[in-house]
Amino acid sequence: MPATQPSPDPSRYQATRNQALRLFAERGFSRVSMRELADYLGIRPGSIYNHIESKEALLFELIEELYEQLLHGARQVQRCAATPAERLHGLLEAHLRLHASMAAHFRLAEYDSHCLASEQQAQIRELRARYAQQLVESVEHFTGQPVGNSRRAAVNGIMALLNQLPAWVEAPEMHATARHELLRDMALSALHSALQATRD
Repeated sequence: MPATQPSPDPSRYQATRNQALRLFAERGFSRVSMRELADYLGIRPGSIYNHIESKEALLFELIEELYEQLLHGARQVQRCAATPAERLHGLLEAHLRLHASMAAHFRLAEYDSHCLASEQQAQIRELRARYAQQLVESVEHFTGQPVGNSRRAAVNGIMALLNQLPAWVEAPEMHATARHELLRDMALSALHSALQATRD
């Protein structure tokens, strides 16, 4: 009777993902070779495929995880918000809070998605579009008007701003709560300015 293969250790795989995430975020996905990744993980280069399917599969998994978390947060806000303003502001808050805990994921999503295979890129674009639609619907409820092309473009710009803003604002002297409030106020100001500038 053939010996059965041991099942993968979930905790070990999670640790491998976390280490790879740090390396990709620090150096940039395209600058990390499989040999360098193996060395960083403490794995022999010849056996790294026993631990991960491929670099691209791991990158896709990490970016997919980010958008799934964004969508989960948006659904929670939608369930709990009592008014259109609470829903819109709640989405911005949830986005910034997630950035605080998944900054490396955001960096990969913003700068390394183009390294994915075309089919993987299409799946990420679909997830991103679903999340953007949550923002669009929140803006529609807040303004009481359908979002036209100009405002949709503005909403997409705000989403890119939310993805990158925390990395731009380096304020180590600020308390975490004060920094979060600053980022929230900057995002709200940018959003309201965009809505004022676009009428269709």
